[in-house]
Amino acid sequence: MAENKLGKGLGALFGDFVLDDELTPINEPVQSTKTVGQNKTVETSEPVNNGVQQIAIAMIDNNINQPRKVFDQDELRELAESIRTYGVIEPILITPVGNRFMIVAGERRWRAARMAGLVEIPALIKKFNQKQIAEIAIIENLQRADLNDMELAWGIKKLMDEHKLTQEKVAERLSKPRSTIANTLRLLSLPAEVQQLISRKELTLGHAIRLLSVTDQQKQINFARRAVDENLSVRALGELIDGKVPEFATGKTKPTKAPEIREQEKILSRAIGTKVKIDGTLDHGKVVIGYYSAEELERIVNYLKNHKV
Repeated sequence: MAENKLGKGLGALFGDFVLDDELTPINEPVQSTKTVGQNKTVETSEPVNNGVQQIAIAMIDNNINQPRKVFDQDELRELAESIRTYGVIEPILITPVGNRFMIVAGERRWRAARMAGLVEIPALIKKFNQKQIAEIAIIENLQRADLNDMELAWGIKKLMDEHKLTQEKVAERLSKPRSTIANTLRLLSLPAEVQQLISRKELTLGHAIRLLSVTDQQKQINFARRAVDENLSVRALGELIDGKVPEFATGKTKPTKAPEIREQEKILSRAIGTKVKIDGTLDHGKVVIGYYSAEELERIVNYLKNHKV
């Protein structure tokens, strides 16, 4: 793998992906800023290096071509509160545009820093061409922990189509095995209804891969519906597809859930953004919330806390 990587701070943000060889930091004078007092800034022409600089927020513009258009306001407020307490831990990445700067990566932190009342923010300044800026913006979004598998699949396809990248190149940039990229892209061949179930996290990537072994799309839909309605594990779905009766821990076929319970599961899954299972009746039982990474667990906890659940 080439050694030409983004800076140390961005390694934690993006992972160890690599960009094109022509990507180089700049070491030439650009209009920089230093904050004086609470609201006053002065511009100075200084050499830019690989180190982190404090740049006035008022001198930074967002990227209008940033793929991510919606920023959750509750999450922004939570991040703003954290920034008030601890500051901006990871620098944003910006590029000079005339006498100002444009965000290449880190718009969420920039927005939260403004919300927190900061007048400057730590930033790495590097020169990129438009192709690189667009590529980094897509990659940053693909590295988000809260993406569902379908969003990841569409993002990978966009990266490949717009930047003429092979699966191997995408895998290198995202620091993922090529097989993971290939399996994720295969989700795009599933029927729209099945893709929606994956987007709502009612079906996992494992379920989806098992469904891909079925060639008839209507059968894929039928199996997917049953997997959701009966809350089948990936193994149980596989047995069903193979013509076997799914086996459960009790050794008996799982009883069908009441329609009201299934509807409540769907409502909770959409609200929280992950798979939710309700065991019991309308009168009593337990709610099980699924998560698939430490980051997702933290997101769910913050969601429940912010909604006073």
